[in-house]
Amino acid sequence: MISSFSGESKHSLDDKGRLNVPAKFRRWLNEDDAEYSFVVTKGLDPCLVAYPSAEWDIKSEKLLKLSEFNKINRAFIRAFSRNAMRLKCDKQGRILIPQQLLALANIQKEVVIVGVLNCLELWDPETLASHVESQRSLDDEYFENLGGTISS
Repeated sequence: MISSFSGESKHSLDDKGRLNVPAKFRRWLNEDDAEYSFVVTKGLDPCLVAYPSAEWDIKSEKLLKLSEFNKINRAFIRAFSRNAMRLKCDKQGRILIPQQLLALANIQKEVVIVGVLNCLELWDPETLASHVESQRSLDDEYFENLGGTISS
């Protein structure tokens, strides 16, 4: 299992749409792997999600265990994977994010990268601020409902 990502970092896309992945987030990639890549897809929230290739493979295996005869399972798998693209880091640690993916998260020029344990979320800064504010009322509920299970 991959060590967890945490923290937040703000970056700008360059003119070609490349995102410089901070070294603290790249270090979890397998540098011996010829791919040295992330799989980027539309997130469940209004953002993009970047999984290191090995983590994407684990996620895919779990999804493949869902029954394809269940309509909801098929719809979820389709929605989750239809925009997924494997993006290789260049020697400078940048990934070129296609415009169609950026548009899904309303990312223009600025990107906030948020480490979320097994993946990175890529957010438009204004969308993230709005989302965090809209979720603030749930903070106490999160801690109340999940706190006991995490500390056990």
